[in-house]
Amino acid sequence: MSSLSARQTTRLARTGTTLLCTPRHHYYATSSKATTGGASDPAAYCSDFVKRYDPEAWLQSHFWPREVRDLWIGWRAFNLEIHQVSSSAKQPTIAMMRYQFWRDALKAIWNDTPPNHPVALQLHKAKTMRPVQRYHLKQIIDARVNAMQGPSTHPTLQSHIDATAPLQNALLLGPLPLLLPPTHPSTSSISHTLSHLSSLLSTTSLLRSLPLNTSKRLNTIPRELCVKHGLVDEELFRMGSGARGLQDACFEIGTRGMDELITARSHLKTSAGKIDPAAATPVFLSAVPAERYLKRLEAVEFNPFHPDLLKADWKLAPNILWTAWTSRL
Repeated sequence: MSSLSARQTTRLARTGTTLLCTPRHHYYATSSKATTGGASDPAAYCSDFVKRYDPEAWLQSHFWPREVRDLWIGWRAFNLEIHQVSSSAKQPTIAMMRYQFWRDALKAIWNDTPPNHPVALQLHKAKTMRPVQRYHLKQIIDARVNAMQGPSTHPTLQSHIDATAPLQNALLLGPLPLLLPPTHPSTSSISHTLSHLSSLLSTTSLLRSLPLNTSKRLNTIPRELCVKHGLVDEELFRMGSGARGLQDACFEIGTRGMDELITARSHLKTSAGKIDPAAATPVFLSAVPAERYLKRLEAVEFNPFHPDLLKADWKLAPNILWTAWTSRL
């Protein structure tokens, strides 16, 4: 597997388990040199899109069953499209117009008249082949809209998790029908376990996005933690990693994330620690990059600005492989 260079990584901004860089193209203005495929080959377009802007998801995709791999890639490509609306639109009105385009596109997809857009065509294929729900895709849009219109900082860590849960749940629970039919007897218990991984991803996303948000003079650390540890916004903006209380606040956030992962693992005790059924394993792979990040953050004493966190994680691919091979979270 190819890894990201340190130079590439410095341009990246992470959202959830998604590794995103500042958008460099949109489909309607994309040349054939920018991405492969297109409306004539939506699977190739989505694969190239995700490989460029969400390499962690692209790496996980190699461990999805071949018959649904492209469908899952399409799901992640849709998430990227929606993320880039808010990150690239300079005017809120323009962003809302683009969001409305995708709301209308989802309606058209479920009416079997998808627009001639590679991501929409790939989602229509998923809808045709598997019982995926439009609800989860709509949640991705709603979550981005709420994040754009809502406060940048939540009062408590729990309120932050609650606010970001719809997005993470959509990314985890939405693709589950690609692997298991909704009527499968284990679907309910798996969904419960994934809800804890959703909280893990929310906390990890909060930590990973701190350097980018701070560069924009945004402090997204919950206010209760700032007050508890004496973290002042202006010190964070001016001093970065030297701000008083930053590492203590990040320690609490990271600890909450690991607690959620431990809880998820406790749900697997009845199956000797294995994901049961094993067919659901691919959707659990999103927890691997999150855990790897928290371990690396701990190694640098919970300093989210540490340069070591910008380096490619050579252990990520082996850890994903081990989880996929053993079905152990």
